[in-house]
Amino acid sequence: MNDVPVSIPAEQYERLEALAAARGLSPDVLVARLIEDVYQGHDPDAPDSIDLPLGVCDGEESGDEVGNDVVE
Repeated sequence: MNDVPVSIPAEQYERLEALAAARGLSPDVLVARLIEDVYQGHDPDAPDSIDLPLGVCDGEESGDEVGNDVVE
């Protein structure tokens, strides 16, 4: 893959820097991850199920698997 420069307005870049810093990343890494997430169809606002506390569902499981009783 080739590195290609991208023009970003200063105000947008400041926001990008702030978001990246909050995640402990560089702006370049954050942009690369965002592009990969979009390409793969990942919702960046949805929590990863691995990050959820024990017993909390991400809402994508139907609950009808073996051992999971659905209460109606």
